[in-house]
Amino acid sequence: MSIIGFLGSSRSDGHTAALTRQVFTKLDQAELVDLSKLTIGPYSYDDAYAADDFAPLAQKMKKAKAIVFASPVYWYSMSAQMKTFFDRLTDLTGGALKPIGKSLAGKHMFAIATGGSPSAPASFTQPFADTAGYFDMHWGGLLYARSSEVHSTDTEQQLKKFSEAVQTSI
Repeated sequence: MSIIGFLGSSRSDGHTAALTRQVFTKLDQAELVDLSKLTIGPYSYDDAYAADDFAPLAQKMKKAKAIVFASPVYWYSMSAQMKTFFDRLTDLTGGALKPIGKSLAGKHMFAIATGGSPSAPASFTQPFADTAGYFDMHWGGLLYARSSEVHSTDTEQQLKKFSEAVQTSI
């Protein structure tokens, strides 16, 4: 697997999931993980985690060359599922998982989103771009579509360009 994707949405069959699956059907050696089907606890300063699914997902990130995060825009930001996952990325900055965090340098990060506005707000995009920068990853950009336009011709053209960018990054 060269590409790992994380879908963080309250609806596994919603607009963001549909757009993300359209992208992933065009990618080779790609795996899409639905965060809502897994258990990921909130970040804990004292590493007090019940056994959850974060560490195995971090291992998948280590093995991938490109990482794609997908979330609907909820109140100008990422979904709760994605925010919890992003908070847990803190585990990659110290302790036993720090080598995984270091291994992210040079990889490519992308994001996919849907929402009701004509474009994604900067408050949505910035945490993804900043996280890529923090881990010394290449920020590949965002594919965004209005929820009502997920299956439109314009979106299909953007989707094709985005998929090519993800595929060529590996």
